[in-house]
Amino acid sequence: MPVEIEVTFCPVRSDLDRLKAGFREYELLAIPGLPPESEDRRFAAFARSDAGVIIGGIEANIYWDGVEIELLWVAAEHRGEGLGRQLLSQVEQAAIERGAGIAFLKTVGAGGFYESMGYEVYGVLEDRPKGTRLYHMKKRLHP
Repeated sequence: MPVEIEVTFCPVRSDLDRLKAGFREYELLAIPGLPPESEDRRFAAFARSDAGVIIGGIEANIYWDGVEIELLWVAAEHRGEGLGRQLLSQVEQAAIERGAGIAFLKTVGAGGFYESMGYEVYGVLEDRPKGTRLYHMKKRLHP
């Protein structure tokens, strides 16, 4: 049976929905009882100055018994003050309280910071972006 392959940079929403539904069917066959994406817990933590200006924060998502740290940022003039540590610790604690047993993330240049927080490298992708290394890191939240 001949098959037509289409590559598009403007995919139609209904086609993407079908693709996602098909993948979800596969996930449920591979991992029965997997919670629906509607149970994902997207959340954030913010550090604010006395004036209420955001000077740092974390965006994260709790799902499948883990928490993905999607981004962590601290304003340049506040780096080295411990804000990143405070933010990450509080996000990890909030995730533990909601059943997460592992935290994971990707980073290009902050590996030393995350290692000091107990994270370890479990994979490296070279040339992402070109000339760099993208580190995949994890941390068990329960001993």
